[in-house]
Amino acid sequence: MIRVCVIVENHPSVVMGGAQYQGHLLAEEIARRPGVEVTYLARDVPLEPRRAQDIPYALRGIGTSRGIRRRAVLFDAPELWRTLTELAPDVIYQQMRQSYTAVCAHYARRYGVPFFFQIASDIDLDRRWLRNHLSANTPFDLAESVLGSWGLTHTSHIIAQTARQARVVRERFGRETAAVVRNFQPLPTHLPEKSSSPIEVFWVANLKAVKRPELFVELAEAFAGRTDLKFTMAGRPRPMNRPDPLMERIKRSPNLEYLGELPIDAVNARMAQAAIHVNTSSYEGFPNTFIQAWAQGAVVATIAVDPDEEGMEKLGIGFCAGSLEGLKARIDELARSPELRRAIAERAFAFAHANHSMARGAELVDMMLNAAADAQRSARG
Repeated sequence: MIRVCVIVENHPSVVMGGAQYQGHLLAEEIARRPGVEVTYLARDVPLEPRRAQDIPYALRGIGTSRGIRRRAVLFDAPELWRTLTELAPDVIYQQMRQSYTAVCAHYARRYGVPFFFQIASDIDLDRRWLRNHLSANTPFDLAESVLGSWGLTHTSHIIAQTARQARVVRERFGRETAAVVRNFQPLPTHLPEKSSSPIEVFWVANLKAVKRPELFVELAEAFAGRTDLKFTMAGRPRPMNRPDPLMERIKRSPNLEYLGELPIDAVNARMAQAAIHVNTSSYEGFPNTFIQAWAQGAVVATIAVDPDEEGMEKLGIGFCAGSLEGLKARIDELARSPELRRAIAERAFAFAHANHSMARGAELVDMMLNAAADAQRSARG
């Protein structure tokens, strides 16, 4: 029997994000293997049994975000250590560079088990201890950064999402990655049919600063006079104790509809309707929404994010415009050419199946289980 722990800050049924979704899919893939037990550890897990009954793996909560503890997962460290000691995993997988990374690395080194740390975002590779202005949370941010960096440099296996990330790990941390494993998810077998008019331009992300949702609102406003285009956006709103100027601006936009936070299936359904998927983030890791768009025939158009070393435009699977003005020009070009949209969608669909299917997840699981088996054999002498 091989025991596996998958550790992500939240479970996607409670807080949805790219790392959470990838952790869930990986745990599902592990659970399919005979002779393996997998437990998903997270600060926030579903409390109601009906929400957990269809999950094919064990769930354990390792902390709480109530009170001052919401400021840092560092407060969960003692419980995470106790839970790992109780479960005695043969291999550990964790995403997002934070204090959890240090706890996992220390446990793995002490007990001689492999620890797979997967880069969740380019911010995981930023060596600056502080990135934002000073605030009440600065001491906690500093602790998370320092501990996370120590954990990253002491993990046995670093998994990158892209070749660019692997290069940055080498340059900044002096480490070689164990593998580049592209994000993966279940994919449809064929492209959906699209409505010819109006052409939907879809944005989806949590409405936080790094995602720059205000730029999508500005994009929609620039096309307010176009009857052939409609703009929709979805994502978890920012927690506010007072009226949010961004939400007020969205409400005033005549050609923009805000759908709120959507589950994965609803995002996929919206991608199947949309002709274009826009990303306005400052940075990402490898956005799962890109894969959803490629798989559902929505052309990806971004301002700054181009995760593949070769570039989306060179591959013919999307555009990185470099500026808001450049993005406006791309949207106009795509809106006026259904043939161009269809050609890009077909190439992107093939690219997604070749590079982002669940086969990538199966490869990562094979690596983890083989490393665990090797460690067990070494321990037996």
